[in-house]
Amino acid sequence: MFDKKNHTGGLTRQEALNCIPVRNPEAAEQWLDSGEVVLTYPVALRPWLAGLTRRLGGEADGRRVKRLQLDHLGAAVWKLIDGRLNVAGLTEAFASEYQLHPLEAEASVSAFLRELGRRGLVALR
Repeated sequence: MFDKKNHTGGLTRQEALNCIPVRNPEAAEQWLDSGEVVLTYPVALRPWLAGLTRRLGGEADGRRVKRLQLDHLGAAVWKLIDGRLNVAGLTEAFASEYQLHPLEAEASVSAFLRELGRRGLVALR
């Protein structure tokens, strides 16, 4: 499973901006006509919950599928995550597209990437 642990411990701001976000290869995307995207991705159940699920007749693999719908702004950032562009590049492209101040775009993109990382949808390399 895609490792969603936080490995950014002591990074400086510049080091964090140089990181390259990569998508979870197990995440599936469905683009909607509205410009939004629905992400479907597996998550591992905690061992005690997986055991309870098995005892109650659920799936035995200890995995569950979750869905997350991104609005058009989230979808725009998701589309930019290509495994080549670093966080600074994502921020710059996002700021340019939506006429945002660079620091405002950096704060928004960084918070969004942290949330995607917390959910196991992206990792930074």
